[in-house]
Parts: sequence; structure tokens; C-alpha cells
Amino acid sequence: MRSIGSALNLLLVSPLYFVWTVVALDLAQTPCTTLVQGKFFGYFSSFAVFPLNSSLCSWIIQNPDPRRYTLYMKILKPTGVCDHQHIRTYQFDSFLESTRTYLGMESFDDVLKLCDGSTRYAFLQSNKQFLQMKQTAPPGVESWPVRWKPAKVQERDFSVEYLVVGNRNPSKAACQMLCKWLDACLAISSSSHPCGIMQTPCSCSGGEVLDQASEILGFTRKKEDCYKDGIYLENCMSSPKDSSGAEFLGGWNSWSAWGDCTKDCGGGLQTRMRTCKPLPNEGLACEGVLEEGRLCNRKACNTNGRYNSRSQSLRSTDNRKREDTDELQHYGYPAPQIGDPAAEEWSPWSVCSTTCGEGWQTRTRFCVSSSYSTQCSGPLREQRQCNNSAVCPVHGTWDEWSPWSLCSSTCGRGYRDRTRTCKPPQFGGNPCEGPEKQTKFCNIALCPVDGNWNEWSSWSSCSASCSNGTQQRTRECNGPSYGGAECQGHWVETRDCFLRQCPVDGKWQAWGVWGSCTATCGGGTQRRDRVCYGPFFGGETCQGPKEEYKQCNDRRCPEPHEICDEESLGSVVWKETPAGDAAAVRCPRNATGLILRRCILDEEGIAYWEPPTYIKCVSIDYRNIQMMTREHLSKAQRGLMGDGLSEVLQNLVEISQDGTSYSGDLLSTIDVLRNMTEIFRRAYYSPNSGDVQNFVQIISNLLSEENRDKWEEAQLIGPNAKELFRLMEDFIDVIGFRMKDFRDSYQVTDNLVLGIHKLPANAATDITFPMKGWRGMVDWAKNSEDKVTISKSILSSGLTETDDSSVFVVGTVLYRNVGNILSLQRNSTVLNSKVISVTVKPFPRSLLTPLEIEFSHLYNGTTNQTCILWDQTD
Repeated sequence: MRSIGSALNLLLVSPLYFVWTVVALDLAQTPCTTLVQGKFFGYFSSFAVFPLNSSLCSWIIQNPDPRRYTLYMKILKPTGVCDHQHIRTYQFDSFLESTRTYLGMESFDDVLKLCDGSTRYAFLQSNKQFLQMKQTAPPGVESWPVRWKPAKVQERDFSVEYLVVGNRNPSKAACQMLCKWLDACLAISSSSHPCGIMQTPCSCSGGEVLDQASEILGFTRKKEDCYKDGIYLENCMSSPKDSSGAEFLGGWNSWSAWGDCTKDCGGGLQTRMRTCKPLPNEGLACEGVLEEGRLCNRKACNTNGRYNSRSQSLRSTDNRKREDTDELQHYGYPAPQIGDPAAEEWSPWSVCSTTCGEGWQTRTRFCVSSSYSTQCSGPLREQRQCNNSAVCPVHGTWDEWSPWSLCSSTCGRGYRDRTRTCKPPQFGGNPCEGPEKQTKFCNIALCPVDGNWNEWSSWSSCSASCSNGTQQRTRECNGPSYGGAECQGHWVETRDCFLRQCPVDGKWQAWGVWGSCTATCGGGTQRRDRVCYGPFFGGETCQGPKEEYKQCNDRRCPEPHEICDEESLGSVVWKETPAGDAAAVRCPRNATGLILRRCILDEEGIAYWEPPTYIKCVSIDYRNIQMMTREHLSKAQRGLMGDGLSEVLQNLVEISQDGTSYSGDLLSTIDVLRNMTEIFRRAYYSPNSGDVQNFVQIISNLLSEENRDKWEEAQLIGPNAKELFRLMEDFIDVIGFRMKDFRDSYQVTDNLVLGIHKLPANAATDITFPMKGWRGMVDWAKNSEDKVTISKSILSSGLTETDDSSVFVVGTVLYRNVGNILSLQRNSTVLNSKVISVTVKPFPRSLLTPLEIEFSHLYNGTTNQTCILWDQTD
């Protein structure tokens, strides 16, 4: 048995001299990771895998195939007592790097209990792809690694042996070691420390395993040789076996050879001896004699020497009657007889063979005879039973183990145990040795395990060396396993950090405005300044000048006749102004803005004042409406709907009926109408008929004769006839396509008539404008000779399949006096008759049939009675 154990020890130690297959993994982002692959047995010390000067290291062993192999581990715990258990042990199926999740994780911390010194060893069984031992920083522990008590380095070390065993046909050597581990695991098991080996593919029965477990745990057991009939024998020594397999009785070595006979004839004595060889540390005595003898050369001596021989024999007998007899009795043979055998005496009975209970006594005698006498008859040795009054002690003995109990848990890790009963000792015997109960872990089925987070890692270093930065920390998810719930929350966490203020260099602010020129003419200088912001926290100062100068008013100074003198016009005072410049004063109180007046030179070079222009003045009422319209447009652009839009149009109609006060009012009104058109484009706002009528009425009010002088001034920088036509074109486009179904809309005012027609391309008809007999038609548009005909042929896109679904909008506007008020872009002819504009949306393919327009001439002193046609588009 010892030879087998030694061979197996050599087998397990030998991998220490091999080169392990070790690679670095990114599992859990540990700084140092050791992976063991392709090894079926081995050993390592914690100092080799978890050095004292490092932290967060891990050791991983990979099972080549969990379906075919099972991993077992034996741990010799540290002798010191640690403050915190910072080595975690768990098995898992795989690790997902993307989500930092361990799949199928199961902890072994409650199995190993590295910090529990009540047991010296710990064992476990793993049946998953990976088994990992990993350093973790305990919560709330700032310094790392953690302190151990006591501080001796040797007492902080623990060692690990691992063994990978095949589930089918395991090797004999592996089974011998695994059975040795199993018995040791069960021997130290208890309810608080169940055995971590749940099952083995090996048959671990018989006394052979028990002896090996004793060697692991460091204690020995009494040999079964001294256990007979339920009683341990006192002063017993087990009988070792020699090489032939024969047993020596009573623990004696073999007898020596017989010695020489003491006589050549007449009966002599031979002796032989043996030695007692007790086992170490047993303290047991051998039972029996050390030396024994036998008679030899019993043939009679010759006749010539009979007397002498007899006399000598008698003397010898007499001389040694006391001494030799005692010696022979010591050797276990009877003393020689003298004279007649019937007269020979027995030796005294020997001491009883046992000190308690039933034993034996013996006595012996010798036969002394001569060659001429008869031989002795009867036994030379007798035995008889003897009883001592003392009662022998009976040691306690164990009954057979009970079957293993059912697992304490229907799923997950439980435990099962078995017990045995001790037959109590009697008469001072020793109690039973060994445990009364053995406990081991069990795992019937896999419980659903919800994912749970490991502790957060330490915060990373700040992303910025100064000013504001960020720090990150991560954590890993254990599981979920077997249908459990996922970990809730994030695997990464970020926080702001601030180490110190960064140096900030000085930065120039924007230049200030130029100061006034030192001279109004003839060349002067202007100065502007800028301010340096900073520096801060040790930064660099601003580079460059703080002040800047430039030349100004380098034109020549005007002569006195080139300067418009100061002038009072009504309540306004116009200050002295050189020719080429414009003077400005505030608008009257009912308006905002400035009144401008230019000083120019006449043909002779004499300065004079032009009439003031009010193009920058806007009445308060018009300004308020303009601002409200802009607010509505802003809301519409953000998808919000504003209330009161119709009221704004109605107010503008009422204000514009009385004419405008300033040319700026015209420009403000045109801006309002543009913004209204953009609001009408929004799908969520549908203009009603009142909005359309008010829009057209406002255009008519702007074209009234009262505004003729305002238009002349506004056209200097503002709209002309083209701009007005474009405004109406956009309005027709929006209103036409927003109209429901196919219908016509007519709007009649004092200065224009508007017709909007929505027609399908496949059912278009000719359009005649203006429609005769239309209710509310004004007198200036009732002339029977005025007619505009729009052929249906122009309402086509040129594609048959497109025309089947196309819709056209035709807008016709008849202006009464636009030619008299607004200048035209491409025709400078003075017009005092009507102007017609036609808008078609979408743009038709071509004008195969031109518009037919018939207007009656207005005889008001003109000599050119012709109709002028021009295209006002780009």
C-alpha cells in the first residue's frame, strides 16, 4: 500500500517541473491572469499566483470538456487568520466581454471558507468550463492587499492541488488519489463544513482508502489484527507480513536455527531464539517465550562407558538438579526425570496467560533414564484453564454506515449526510475513534439564479490633469444562470473629477467701437481699445497691442458753399451738414425710426437740402401689427399654433383704410403680408374666407390714390410692381391648393378683382374673367368689352398618366391703377389703364394657345391706343 501511495505522490508532484500552458486573458480586466489549459493534475502555491506586491490577480483552470471530465481540488488553508476574505473562488461556463457578464456563475466561497481555520483542508468538485480563483478588493478597504494576522509571511500562504478525472473509465492512479481525497474530505466533514466532493467516477471502498486518508490528515488508526471477537486485545502487536506473505504469530520475528546438541548420546538439549519487533509508537509487548529447547541424541551410550556415563549423568543431573532444571523449564521443556517415572515431579503451574478473563496455565517435567532402564511414559507438559477475577475492558466499535440521506435542497447546492452507531465500550475500554456523522454537498438540479453585480472596481484616474475631467469604474455581472433574471443597472459608472485649475492664458476681448474722429475732414485719427481677460492660475499674458488707431475723414474739407446751412423746417431743426452726407432726426411721436435728409450739390456746385424722406419712419400702429405678425410666424415655425391671427388681419384692414402716414408704413405692411402668406402655408392652419378677403382688401387699400406719394418714396429702396405681383402669386398658390374640392373664389375690391380657380387637368374648361353678373362687381370692372380667356389647353403637364391626377390652380388679378402708382421693371411706358396678371400653378408645359385679352380703350387724351403685353417674370 505504501509503494502505491508513493508512486501516486510522485505522479502529482511531477507537473511542478513542467512548463504550464499560460496565457493572459482579459477576463474581468485583471492586471495579471494565469490560465491553465491541457493539464490533468498539478499544484501551485498562493505566493506564486497571487504575489504579495500585486493585487487583483486571478488563476483560471479550463476543463477540456465538462461532459467528459470533472475537476477536483484540494486546498491546504493558510495558518494565519485574515481580516477579509479577498480570494474568491467560483466556476462559470463563459464570460461575455461586451456586457461584462459571467454566464452560469456559481460561487465556491461557502465551500472553501479560506478564512475559516477550524478545518485545515478544503475540497471541492467543479463540472463547468472554467474554475477561477480571483483577488478582489474588499468593500471599504482602501489599502491593498489586505493585512493578515499574524504578520508572518509563511502563515499567509496556502496551496492548491487540482485533479481532472474522466467521467468514464478513469485511470487507476487518478482514482487512488481521488479516493484518498474523498475519505479525507468525509473524515473532517460536519454540518457546518460539508464535504465538497459530491460524487466520483471511482469505486472508493475498502480499508485501503482509509489508510491513505490517515496519512493526509496526519493521524493513524489501530490495526485490525488486534481486534478479535469484538474486543481489542491488550498488549497485542499486529503481525507483519514477510515477503512470502506468511504471518508471524504474536508479532515475533522468525525463529533462529536450532543450536548444537549438548550431548553426543544419552539425551542432550538443543535451543533456538527469536526477537520481538514492535511497530513504532505502538508500545505493545509480544506474548510468548523468547527461547525454546528440545531433546536430542537420545540414543544410549556404549556398555563400557555405561557406569561412568551413568555416574556422570547422575552427577550432572544432581549437580544441575536445581540450576539446569530451572533453565529447562525456562525453555518450555520439562525437567529430566530421576529414577522411576512414577516418582518424577511436575514443575509448578505457570502464571495465567492473561491478566483478565479466561486463560491457561502450564507445567512441565523431564524424563531421566539410562540405557538399561525403561523409557519414561506420559506427557512432559500439561495445561489447564485459569480464571482471573479482573474483568477485561471491551473497546467501543462502530456499526456500518447508514445510507446517504436525501439532498437537503431540491435545486442548487444542498447537503446530505450519513451516520453510524458506536457500540459503547465496557469495563474501562476505549471509546470509538472517528466521526459519528459525515456530510457532503449535493446538487440535484440547477436553480434559476438571478444575475447579481460584483463590487464596483476602483475609480479610474481622472481623464484630465487639470480642470474638469471624468472618472470611470466598472463592475461585472455574475449570471444570470438557468433562466434567472438579468442584472439591473449599468456596468459602467462615470463621475466628474477636478484635480486642479488649469493655467488660463490671457485672451483679448473683442475690440471696442471706434472712437470719434479727431477731425471732421482733412484727415484725422480714430482709436479703439480692447481688454485682456486674464491670465489666471499662472497662464501667459495677452500678446499684442491694447490700442489700435486708423485714419479717418481724409477727404478734403468742404468749402463754405459746399455745406448746407442749419435749417428749421416746422418743428425739426436740420443741423449744418456737408454735401454728400445725410442728416437724421427722430420721427414724430406717433412713429418710430429716423427722418433722413440729404445735402447734395447742384449743377453749379452749391449745396442744398433735399426734401426729407420718411422711409425709415413707421407709425406705432403699423409697428405693433408688424411685431405681432412676427411672433405668430415664430410660433408657426416651431410647430405651435397661435390665436388671434384673424384679428391681426382685421386690424390692419381698418388701419390701412385711412391711408398711410409715412412711406415706412407701406414697407411695414408688405412685410406683414409676406409673413401671413408663410403662416398660411402651415398645414395645421387653415385660412378662412374672412382671412382671404381681408388679405385682398389690404392690397387694395395700399393701391389707393392717397398713397401715391408714399409709393414714390418707398420705391427708392422698397418694392416695385414686380414685388407686388410676386406677393400675389404666392398668395394665390397657397390659397388655391388649400381650397377644398374644386371650386372658384372671387374677391372684388375698389382697386383690384381676384379670381382663383382650382381645376383637375383631365376635366379642365376655358376660364373667362371677369365673370359677368358676379355679385358685388364694381363699376370699373363691369365693362362688357373687358374679357380675359384662358384656354384649357395650357392646363397640361404633357404626360397623360400625370394629367390623370394633376390639379392646377389659376389665379387672375385685374388691377385698376397699379400702372399709375408702381414703376414696372421692363416697360417704362406710362400706363393709365388696367393691368391684368395671370398665375398658373404648377407651371404649365407650354403656352400653345396664348391668353386672349380684350380691353376697351380709355379715352383720356392719350394718342397711343394700343394694348401692351410684357412678361414680368425672371
